[in-house]
Amino acid sequence: MRKIILASGSPRRKALLNQLIGADFEVVESTYEEDNTQAIPPKELVMKHSIEKGKDVATRCKEGIVISADTLVVLDNGVLGKPKTAERARETLEKISGREIHVISGITLIDID
Repeated sequence: MRKIILASGSPRRKALLNQLIGADFEVVESTYEEDNTQAIPPKELVMKHSIEKGKDVATRCKEGIVISADTLVVLDNGVLGKPKTAERARETLEKISGREIHVISGITLIDID
């Protein structure tokens, strides 16, 4: 079986991949810095982040398949960043409460071999 590398330190992404493939895989965190202030549509931005995370990890691995992903929350055509504190998380939940949001995810597979 080919080596699978998850390009994420997210416990949730690790649990999801484990549930999906039920096999051993390696976790290598990406060092790519997301910039959600770029003036590009959210669908393009989420794919850019996913691709760049995958490429960052792929450059540090010799073989295998790298799986990377990104998810954005969009409110009123603006991207909500990941809250860095519990206080910011509470503020974000208050901001979106009762409002329509869109959650967009992008997934990238990179075959290193």
